[in-house]
Amino acid sequence: MAINDVTLTASMRTNLLQLQSTEKRIGEKQNILSTGNKINSALDGPTAFFAAKNLNQRAGDLSSLKDAMGQSISTIKAADKGITAIEGYMEQARGLTTAAYAALGNDASSIATRKSLAKQFNTLKEQIDKQAGDSGYAGKNLLAGNGMRLDSTSASRSTTNSIIGVDNSRVTNVTATDTYAVRVRGTGAITGASGDINSAELAHGLTNLNVTGTMNTEKGNFSDVSIEVRGATGRERTFIVSDGTEARTISYFDNSQTALATTVTPAKTGVAQVTNVAVGGTIEEGDTFSITLEGQTFKYSATADDVALGQDGRKNVATKLMQSISAALAGNGRLVSNSMDVASVSVDANGIIQLTGKTDALVIRDMAVSASAENAATKRISESFASGTVVSFTVDRKLLEQASNSGNGTSTIEKRVDLQISATNLNGNVITRDGMAARGEGKLQDGENSFAFDTGTVRFGVDQKTIQQAANASQAANLVTVQVTDANTQNDLTVQLNERNTNSITVTSQNLSSSGQGLRIDYAQNDWMDRSDIDKAVAGLDYAKDYLRSASQNLSTNLSIITTRETFTKEFSDVLVEGANKLTLADQNEEGASLLMLQTRQQLGTIALSLANQSQQSILRLF
Repeated sequence: MAINDVTLTASMRTNLLQLQSTEKRIGEKQNILSTGNKINSALDGPTAFFAAKNLNQRAGDLSSLKDAMGQSISTIKAADKGITAIEGYMEQARGLTTAAYAALGNDASSIATRKSLAKQFNTLKEQIDKQAGDSGYAGKNLLAGNGMRLDSTSASRSTTNSIIGVDNSRVTNVTATDTYAVRVRGTGAITGASGDINSAELAHGLTNLNVTGTMNTEKGNFSDVSIEVRGATGRERTFIVSDGTEARTISYFDNSQTALATTVTPAKTGVAQVTNVAVGGTIEEGDTFSITLEGQTFKYSATADDVALGQDGRKNVATKLMQSISAALAGNGRLVSNSMDVASVSVDANGIIQLTGKTDALVIRDMAVSASAENAATKRISESFASGTVVSFTVDRKLLEQASNSGNGTSTIEKRVDLQISATNLNGNVITRDGMAARGEGKLQDGENSFAFDTGTVRFGVDQKTIQQAANASQAANLVTVQVTDANTQNDLTVQLNERNTNSITVTSQNLSSSGQGLRIDYAQNDWMDRSDIDKAVAGLDYAKDYLRSASQNLSTNLSIITTRETFTKEFSDVLVEGANKLTLADQNEEGASLLMLQTRQQLGTIALSLANQSQQSILRLF
């Protein structure tokens, strides 16, 4: 049966349509309550729907920007932590320079202390570089700088290293490109510091102390000369003369030399007196032997030839004394007189002097004989060393014994060598390390030597054994610095501040390495041998402190900007979301009340439809 065959009354049709409308609206309200949105699609309200969508999309973009800003803030904070650590290293380095100032002095202990402190300073410098390299975050390192690097060329280093006695040439702390002409010159003549020589003479009773010679071309050195004296007055004295690792030991004044007169046949009437004089003990050059005959004294001092290797010193001395006495017995000699009781003198194969007196049948002719021996008043010492150094001096026994502590102790004489190495840059500035300079005043030394210019520090090792060869040949070479790598921006941090990318900020990476393009903290120069070397280290730390402070301020300013913008972005994103919600969110109370009203209306409609249907049923009962 077709639907049109069923006829509804007007009231029933009205009630039915009303119920259908109410049912639809109830469904809409339930959907609103379940989603919380009064606008769920463009059909619900195109204007509000698309306006809210735009607001939510912008809020989402800003939220992504906020996350990126957060990562940028972390990158800056990582750099700030690195700066704090670097500041700590710099303070430690400054403490080392203070300790070095306190250890200024040319004694071995002070030199060793400064050398140790310089090594520690270099370790801290390297840690600064490592700290700067380890301060990156998410692929960005704001302490790495722009990557530009200046260094000496490999070819120029090789050329400089070809100078005899020079190796490991390089340029550190390069601030600008330059060319340095390195030259070696000097005669190699060796002398000693006059003040040290005077002190050594006074300390050990020495005279005519000289340090001379010419630097050996294969075994040369810049080492100090030392003279050590041991022993006691009246006993053997030992002199140890050293040059670098080479030493000579000489013993003098052992006080063992003797001259003893012994009468073997006493004088009698008709019998001549025979007296023997024996020369004994260890005889050294300068030892003096005396024989007194009848009031006449005959002296002889042993010479170097008398005591030379292979010589019988005792027999040589006895022979010389015998010859002197024999001369006095001849001609008009001192012993030629009737009043003199000496008749003859001879020396046997054992070096014993035999004195024979005169005889008289009526009178006893006694011969007065005495003998003595005395240490040499002076001793001449001259020692030559492999380095080419010659140390010579005269020891005065009396001055030695009168000296403080009986002349015992050690004296050091600073060696001066006529040898210079200079470096000259393109501006004509010249820096020279001179072997003739006093220690602490730019003295050339074995090992690394540094030449600090405004554009960089020239460094190379010097071999003291062979450097004289380069000086003899007046060798020279150029050490050249160039730009090795170009600057770049790969470590710069660019932060987008709005969703349209019309506002951004770039945080420039700061070079906080110790290089010449960054903090300019150079390696310790010349093991801090000179006060000026320590001064340069302090100047470098002062520059680094100001540079670090500027870099820290720059990062702080950028951090403040980005942090402020991050806060704004978060709050503004919340405003956009709130605005979108105002367009789409439903009032739950209002919508709940509307649903309740519609449900009531639905119930009333159902009742009305039922009443209309009952009127039709009443008509049916009539049949």
